[in-house]
Amino acid sequence: MPRILLIALDSVGIDPLGHARPESVYAHSRFLFPPEHRSGTDAPTPIRDGPAAGALIETVVAPEDAPGAIECAITYTSIFSGQSALRAHGLMNGLGLNEQALKDMVQRANLFRRFESPCLANAIFPLHLAFLGTSFVQARLPSFDRQAIENALTLDGQPVRLKGHDKHGFAELFTLGEINQNIFVYAADEAGARLRSWSDVRQGQALTGTLTHGLEARFNWRAFGIEPLPTQTPLEAAGILAELTRRHDFTFYKYQLADLVSHTGKIELARDVFDVIETFIGAVLREIDSAETSVVVTSDHGHLEQVAFTRGHPKSRVPTWYFGHDAERHVSAMREPEGIFHAIIDCGAA
Repeated sequence: MPRILLIALDSVGIDPLGHARPESVYAHSRFLFPPEHRSGTDAPTPIRDGPAAGALIETVVAPEDAPGAIECAITYTSIFSGQSALRAHGLMNGLGLNEQALKDMVQRANLFRRFESPCLANAIFPLHLAFLGTSFVQARLPSFDRQAIENALTLDGQPVRLKGHDKHGFAELFTLGEINQNIFVYAADEAGARLRSWSDVRQGQALTGTLTHGLEARFNWRAFGIEPLPTQTPLEAAGILAELTRRHDFTFYKYQLADLVSHTGKIELARDVFDVIETFIGAVLREIDSAETSVVVTSDHGHLEQVAFTRGHPKSRVPTWYFGHDAERHVSAMREPEGIFHAIIDCGAA
């Protein structure tokens, strides 16, 4: 039975100045960005030096001159519905993570529903952070307002402050809590896929969006009656995801930490997080059986690649990697986010 693994990388785009230049975040890529790749190309670049044969495709998430911001809600709605949220909705004037129009698109066609045993590998965040807005799972979680968080939670031993000039911990909490607001959580729940928790993470049955739990370890979760998560390596995380992939015909996982790093403006941190990404994906590819599992890796929008010279979410092309048979058959579809839906369906029917 064919199996599909879809991995999403938050805020990882194509370097518009070329990834091979020494200043690029991707300059030391081991296999994801082959030396012969040229940014701006519509032709796939074969990947020959990785753990599995594949191809790098540039996916256009939005035209450069489109008004508004490209946010994850638009790209993920397109991927999980097979319809262009960009054309149906337009870009965002804010996060807009829980809009009915986007939910309606997923209800009409839901990627998770196209498989018999779909899996969302991400665990939901165990608290509803009311100051971040509504989420798709808030009714199932204990809710805390800004004051409650500031009264009890610390980051690196210092009290969390969510407003004012001494803000401390807001970006980190957003990075952890945003998973609950993502449209693919709604899609998984709407399709009847089990939503996993931090208890599943502790049992090696799910992952958080940070892979290693290094960010989570900086907070004092016991103040809210939550046991901390054990830290792990990217290789250990890859083993967990590979095992989930073997047990399901469609598995989805999103890596979140690149978004936090992309807003720091620190290029060495950006290079470090890309090294974690490449280590993790390489380990996943080595762990799975490429004869029966196709792996697609993509992103919602760019920024990590431009950390040294721009802010915000640029409307750049994003990389989509396909590891599996008949890459040429899926290239044209995956040049748009909604085409990834159809390529995955095609792969699963092979």
